[in-house]
Order: sequence, then C-alpha cells, then structure tokens
Amino acid sequence: MLHRGRFHGSGARRVVLALTAATLAVLMPVAGLAANPQEKKDAVDERVEELTREFQGLDEKLARVIAEKEAAEEAMPAAEDALSQAEDELAEAQREDEELAARMTSAQNAQEDLRAEIDAGEQELADSQGAVTRIARQAYQNSGVTSDLALLLQMASSDTGAQGLGRVDSAVRSQQRTITRLSEQRTTNRNNQDRLDAIAVEIEDLKEEAAAAVLTKAAAENDARQRKTDLDSLIDTKDRASQTIEDNRAKTEEELKNQQEEQERLAEEVEKWEREAEERGETLPGNGELRNPAPGYPVTSPFGYRIHPITGSRRLHTGTDFGIPCGDPVRASGDGIVVSSGWAGGYGNRVVISHGKVDGKTIASTYSHNTRNTVRAGDRVSQGDVISRAGTTGSSTGCHLHFEIMQSGAYVNPMPFIQ
Repeated sequence: MLHRGRFHGSGARRVVLALTAATLAVLMPVAGLAANPQEKKDAVDERVEELTREFQGLDEKLARVIAEKEAAEEAMPAAEDALSQAEDELAEAQREDEELAARMTSAQNAQEDLRAEIDAGEQELADSQGAVTRIARQAYQNSGVTSDLALLLQMASSDTGAQGLGRVDSAVRSQQRTITRLSEQRTTNRNNQDRLDAIAVEIEDLKEEAAAAVLTKAAAENDARQRKTDLDSLIDTKDRASQTIEDNRAKTEEELKNQQEEQERLAEEVEKWEREAEERGETLPGNGELRNPAPGYPVTSPFGYRIHPITGSRRLHTGTDFGIPCGDPVRASGDGIVVSSGWAGGYGNRVVISHGKVDGKTIASTYSHNTRNTVRAGDRVSQGDVISRAGTTGSSTGCHLHFEIMQSGAYVNPMPFIQ
C-alpha cells in the first residue's frame, strides 16, 4: 500500500510538472510583448497628423521621427520597470535553483551515509544472528543447556559454590546481551531503511522541483533578455530620432525665421496698402464684421503658442486651421477688397482681403494653401463669395485652410471674430 501511495503522489506531481512546462512553453515566446504593435503604429500616426497640423511646414517624415521619439520616451519608464522586475524574477529563480541543488546534495549525502550505516548494521546483524543460532543449536543438542553453560555448571560443582554460581550468572547474562543486541540491531536497521525510503522519496520530489525550477529559470532568463531587448530598442529609437532632430535643427530654424519674416512682411504690406487706400480716399466696402470662411468644417488646429518639437522655441500658430478637403470652396469672411492673391512661399497660394475698420482698428484676413485662387488683387468681394479652392500647396502636409486675422498689423485669434 505504501508503494502504491507513493506512486500515486509521484504521478500527480508529474501532471503538475507537465502543466507547468506547457504553461511556461506558451509564455516564454511572448514574454517580451507589451502593447499591440498596431496600436503603437496608430498612436504614432495620430501624433504625426497632429504635429503636421500644429506646425506649418513640418515635414511628415520629420514629424514621424518626432512622434517615434516621443513614443519611445513615454514607453521607457514602463520598459525599465519591466526589466527590473524580470531581473528580480531571474535572481529569485537562480536562488531557488541553487537552494534546490544544495538540498539535493544534502539528501544524496544523507542517502549515502544511511546506506553505509545499513550495510554495517546488516553485517552486525548477521554476526549476532550467527551467535544466537549457535546458542540455540547447542541448547537443543544438550536438552536446553548450552555447551558453554554445561561447562560452567561442571566448573561450578568443582569450585566453591559462590565462584561457580558467578560464572554461571555471567554466562547467562552474556547470552541475553547477545539476544538483546540482535533485537536492537533489527530495530535500528528497520528504522534506517524507513529513513532511506523517505530520503529516496524526497530525492524524487527534489528532482521534480528542480526540473520545474529549470523551466522557471529558463523562462525568467528569456523574459529578462526580451525586456532588455525592448528597452535597448526604445533607447536606440530615441537616440536615432534625437540625432535626426539635431541634424535638422539649423534648417528648421532657418525655415521658421523665413516664416516669421514673411508674416512680418505681409503685416507691413497690408498696413501700407490700407494707409495708401485711406490717403487716396478710397472707401473700403467692409465694416469689419466677419463670418466663418469654411462653415461646416472642423477646426483642426487652433490659434495659439506652441513649443516647437525641433527647436524647442515658443512659436505662435498665427491662424486657425480648418479641415476642408482639397477643391472645396473657400469663402470670403467679410466684405472687402483683395490686397493680394498669388504664391506666398510656405503659405502656398494665398488670398489677402482688407475689411475696413472696427473701433478704429483695421481688419484683414488671409486664406492660405489653396489649390487655386479665384480672385485677383484689387477685386471687391462680398461676404460669402468663393475666393479660392482649398488645397495643400506650400509647406503643407494635407488639405486644409489656414485662416488668419490681422488687427492693425498684428495677428490675433480669428475665432472671436467669426463665431
């Protein structure tokens, strides 16, 4: 029964071990996987679109580099934590493996010592058994009295009574000790055999635990390797992106400088045009009241300051961008006269309209990145007239309208004027 019980327990442990192995085999190949790659790509694509909307003239490839750098920087803390955890788990697996190895060595040494002790006990048992057998044979042959005892009885009858009885008593005690030693040795051997059997079971258990520990350690090593690879990949992406950004810094600063100069030049041009028109006594048709030039289309990038992702400088996005498809009509925000209509470098095809004065301040509007303009300088337009077709000309990465308001030569938020 004892052996069947041990077999049943060992079989159960093997089932557990098999399940552990199967589980680890499944987990090991995917240990380094974190977020869904498609989700990562979608997040980067979304950020690229946001960057190209917010920063006029930002090349899409460069925007992707920036987005990938930002994504890497965002993911690095979690990757560092994951690596640290994986290293801790590996250290724990190694500690457990070493502990099991030490326990196995101790059990095997105890097994060897017990086997040697049992062998010695078996020899002593054999010697004692031989002595008892000899005593029994002699007792049988002499009608219950051993030859030694008979000899002692003869000696007792020829000696003094006390001396003879002492020798007889000594002989009887010697035989009793032999029989007692035989019984004790049998008990000792049985106990040692039981201990040996228990150690054998323990060794089998340790072997199974060690096999599971090997799998756990292998999985931990694989996970730690993958986590390190993931982190190194993020660091490499960040470093390469940082270098690309640095390589483009001077060029970008020059482009931003040119953009700023164009904004200032246009403001001066409009102010000069309005001043000359006033000196000529020319009456502007508008009264400064404006409406949305792209009604029904969403705002994709509002007016306001941004920290440029390449230069790190604080830049003003001087207008409001509307997500209007290429070719759709762009309408005059208000009555006015076209100050200019044509190519304007990074602004692509642009129309500029003066709308007169409000509270003593001149108001002008600009419409940039058009596929084509449908008005010319000097044309008088009414609010709602089609002045161009939306597009993505100049420094633009997608179809949209970049709409600006200048108030006495300064760029201001368009929304309060058209809402």
